[in-house]
Amino acid sequence: MLELVDTISAALSAGTNPVTAMRHAFGYSLEELAVTSGLATSELAELEAGDADPAKLARLASALGLPETLIS
Repeated sequence: MLELVDTISAALSAGTNPVTAMRHAFGYSLEELAVTSGLATSELAELEAGDADPAKLARLASALGLPETLIS
């Protein structure tokens, strides 16, 4: 898990969108992440485009077993 968090943290430091960083670190497509998180593909696309909805971000982090502080 530490390696995964480090990968996401490095991507965030490089300016990658938090949702994109998490999705890539887990190797998910938008569709796969939608199934895992319970969010619609369109909601994930909006988050990746910069819509920083705190409730959706928290739900996503929880579904992936990641600390919310990683994406806030």
